[in-house]
Amino acid sequence: METLSLEARLGTTLTIDLCPACRAIWFDRYEDLQLSPAATLKLFGIISKQSAAAASPWPGVTNCPRCSARLLQTHDIQRNTKFQYWRCEAGHGRLMSFIDFLRAKDFVKALTPQQVAELRQNVQTINCSNCGGTLDLGKDTVCAHCGAAISMLDLKQMAKTIEQLQAAAAGRETPADASAADAGAGNAGVGDALKGVPQAGGQATDIDALIAAIRLRGGEDRPSLIETGFSLLGDLLRMKL
Repeated sequence: METLSLEARLGTTLTIDLCPACRAIWFDRYEDLQLSPAATLKLFGIISKQSAAAASPWPGVTNCPRCSARLLQTHDIQRNTKFQYWRCEAGHGRLMSFIDFLRAKDFVKALTPQQVAELRQNVQTINCSNCGGTLDLGKDTVCAHCGAAISMLDLKQMAKTIEQLQAAAAGRETPADASAADAGAGNAGVGDALKGVPQAGGQATDIDALIAAIRLRGGEDRPSLIETGFSLLGDLLRMKL
């Protein structure tokens, strides 16, 4: 584990623990609720950069870094998005993977049937973002190994959130007509992520961005949609700095 000092709300500082190799974050009790906008942006940046490195297998048994007790696997849901984490029964905190941290923030969504059909026309196989197993798009819409639906990062929602967090970190107010302004900002962010990539025309969508990014990977191994989305998240962060 590596320690990382981050700005908390009300001007205080908190220290979280990261495992870059296994792509996980340890939050002491309530720390994830105390992150300032600037701290959340910093975590987004770390998550996007780490996607370029190979991940270590998740350990079979995890222990609390405070009391060494075995952590308990816990399932939760954010709106319609299921996620999991490993918690200390004594209440010291919880361990979350990068992907489940984003799921808990409602930044991961299942593909619609239309998006699955569009993806199938361009990509034959992908890796499951949940378990890493191979998913044959020609016949499967859920992972045959773990049953997880095909999911991706909600890039428009992330673009909107990044803009809001940056405004909050700088002490600026968000636009009065937030719904219209946020929708425009999200579309622009995804469109900018596709600059230099040939398109058939029309407004860029999340799935367009992912398909374009997969094509740019060339002959690399089967991609995970969420892992591919991490690289686009980095692009969004750089464009909005």
